[in-house]
Amino acid sequence: MVSHRCRNCIWWDSQHPSVAHIPIELYKSNPGFCRRRKSGALLIGRYYYGVHPVMDAEEFCGEFKGNK
Repeated sequence: MVSHRCRNCIWWDSQHPSVAHIPIELYKSNPGFCRRRKSGALLIGRYYYGVHPVMDAEEFCGEFKGNK
C-alpha cells in the first residue's frame, strides 16, 4: 500500500477553522488544505475567496513529504 497520502503529509492542514466552510459540492469526504501550493480562488455563492488547494485526506501526491 502506498502511504503517500495527504493525511500523512507535512503540508496537510485539516485543522484550520475555514475547513468547515469547504462546499460539499467538491465531494471531499475528509477535506483539508494542501499548504505546499500557493493560494488560488474558490467560488462560494457569488464571491471568490483565496484558499489553498482543497484536497481529500486519501488523495495521492507525487510531492509528498512525510512528517518527521
